[in-house]
Amino acid sequence: MISDLSPVLRHLVKETVALFGEVLQQKVGPQKFRRIENLRRSMESLRGRQRDAEFKTLQRTYRQLAKSSSQEKIETAQAFALMLEVMNTCENAYRSFRIRERTLTRPLVSENKPESVIFVLTAHPTEARAPQNILIFHHVLRVLTEVLARPHTELQDNDRRILSHLFAVAWDTSMVRTHKPQVRDEAEHIFSTLLRDEALCPLLRARRELAPIFVRSWVGGDKDGHPGVNETVFVESLQASRRKILLLIHKRLHSALQILEGTPYKELKNRLHQFNKLLRSIEHVSTGDGGRVMKVDKALRSLMTLYMKTLGSPHPELEEIHGLLEMFPALVVPLEFRESSDLLMSSPTGRGLAIDRMLKTLARISRGAKPRCYVGEFIISMADTIAHVKTAAFLVKKNLGGLYLPIVPLFEQAHAQDKAVAIAGEMLKDPELHHALKKYWNNHLEIMLGYSDSSKESGVLPSRLKVAETMYALEDFCRKKKVQAQFFQGSGGSSDRGGGTIEEQTSWWSSSSLKNYKVTTQGEMVERSLANSEITWGQLEKIAYHAGQWKKAEKRRLVKVQAVDEFAGKVAQHYESQVASAGFLRVVEKATPYSFLSLIKIGSRPTKRAASISVSGLRAIPWIMCWTQTRILFPVWWGLGSAWEESSPAERRALKRAYQTHPVFKTYMNVLGLTLAKSELAVWKMYLEESVLSRNEKAQAWQDFSSEHEKACRCAVAILGTRDFLKARAWLDESIRLRSPMIHPLNLLQILAMKSKDANLLRVTVAGISSGMMATG
Repeated sequence: MISDLSPVLRHLVKETVALFGEVLQQKVGPQKFRRIENLRRSMESLRGRQRDAEFKTLQRTYRQLAKSSSQEKIETAQAFALMLEVMNTCENAYRSFRIRERTLTRPLVSENKPESVIFVLTAHPTEARAPQNILIFHHVLRVLTEVLARPHTELQDNDRRILSHLFAVAWDTSMVRTHKPQVRDEAEHIFSTLLRDEALCPLLRARRELAPIFVRSWVGGDKDGHPGVNETVFVESLQASRRKILLLIHKRLHSALQILEGTPYKELKNRLHQFNKLLRSIEHVSTGDGGRVMKVDKALRSLMTLYMKTLGSPHPELEEIHGLLEMFPALVVPLEFRESSDLLMSSPTGRGLAIDRMLKTLARISRGAKPRCYVGEFIISMADTIAHVKTAAFLVKKNLGGLYLPIVPLFEQAHAQDKAVAIAGEMLKDPELHHALKKYWNNHLEIMLGYSDSSKESGVLPSRLKVAETMYALEDFCRKKKVQAQFFQGSGGSSDRGGGTIEEQTSWWSSSSLKNYKVTTQGEMVERSLANSEITWGQLEKIAYHAGQWKKAEKRRLVKVQAVDEFAGKVAQHYESQVASAGFLRVVEKATPYSFLSLIKIGSRPTKRAASISVSGLRAIPWIMCWTQTRILFPVWWGLGSAWEESSPAERRALKRAYQTHPVFKTYMNVLGLTLAKSELAVWKMYLEESVLSRNEKAQAWQDFSSEHEKACRCAVAILGTRDFLKARAWLDESIRLRSPMIHPLNLLQILAMKSKDANLLRVTVAGISSGMMATG
């Protein structure tokens, strides 16, 4: 078979994984290493095998693993989890190498810069890897990237020495969090990833060359259903980013002072020292912080003017500090407040609400500056009436003295999206909201569109079509009202939650969505997107290019094809019928990690909205996690095959044509192909067979899932025109084929961990499977 992966990447993976194997043998000893290596080779032999043969091998392997000791299970899980992370890091190093080559030869710059590119970083309730583990692999990535930058991409003795040490430390350090993280832990992790030179330098460069880039965070501001968020945590989160930003500034000031050593520029050096002392006044975020930061900003501008006057050219380090102040005007990563509509309505005056106290604290801290330097906006989750918007507005005005924060309704479920235009109309009719829109919100009416809950509710295809319909309806409405629509896309990294490549995500977005590009970047996607300078720049470059198509996108209109809408309606019926059935909920509870989410304790936010089991009660990210971990990826494809079977020959022909002309449907079908390529029915059958479900329940569940999956595959073949679902991305097809069997042992160990309620083994398998699938929830 001719390989579609680069020989350079294949060789790097082979060499690096072999080196990891050498370290592993030293750590566990020759006997245990042989056992792990034999397991790896057994899994390797499953590539291309028929499902029944694969299942029998998995059964046999499961029985063998069940006989091993608890320590051996942990060692095996850790070995495969770390091996998968080594493979991921090799792929990231190669990706960095290719981006560097492209940047040197053909800069990709958009013709029309978007008005803004805003990333909102969020913590992840299913991110299991420990920050120390992530840090170690950042170092591994740095070494491998340097290896690929050389003419001869072999590992040299020094490379092997450094990597061996890093792998040894990774083995001896817990790969997973050993305690439930607090919000402050998540803030430290996210800001440690963002506020380091590898991520920050390309962000500052992108601001100069590509588009106005801004970064915000939900960590510490997202109160929605989170008992751990309050006014104290809000300040702690601001303080965490302030501390790291000041370290970056001090580093640059030190560099500026070093250059001036031995020069006659006494006044300039004195002013630099004075500026350095002034920074001490803002070390702690407290009352009146806004005014103190404005003094720092004024002093920096004066310093830069003096520098220009003295030397005739700007100092690059001072320019970077100025860039930091432009990106972070209060020298903190601005947060975004979010609260659920039902909680707001439980106390419309704000009495007793943490979000009310958080707004009071914001008013106190931001005194002397604009509140939006600290908090970008106030988002209302599960919004579906104008009363929700007005209540939020009342709280903002009461505490801040004016509607300085935009009130952003988050339309998540289909019924709320149906009301979106009407609610936007009522917002414009309200005198206070309309006044704030013109005076404080730059005539931008922002709406957040949720993908997760709507896809959990009715499936991915109906959800995508409803989001598109809502987006274009709101854009048309705002255009007629001479208001700039601004959309906050609440999509996640996984395809189940609206993710995909940047091109796939933006190919059907409206002009306003591109002109002011704003998205959530969630959990493990924060670390993967900001892994190093090259990857960060590559992401920004692609986003700026696609967002720069906003003028061309003005010609886009919502594509409506009756056959697609009717087909999606059938999909939704089958999906909704399935998730509402008692038998299905039993399968979720007994055959997936659902019941063990609280035991794992890997995120600060509660994973469930209610104690009893229900699809509506389970938060969207943990919901997707259950299906990602079990390798079945249910929400993307369920109902598609049955809907296809019910379609007439004429409807099928119309759907095939729509694949060529309907942007949303085409993107969905491409995502479907990737999902089907990644799903593993033999693994899912193991979860069913080893569960406590009755024999009849197991047989029925297997029949339902395998039958619907086969129907979905037939539908995909018919519409895509090929059995090779990743024909256009052959390298990805091979990558999935090579890595997929290496995840199997982690699934088998997870099943054993669920049976024994072994929390630590569960955490390691969750992290390892996530690494292998390159997605959690």
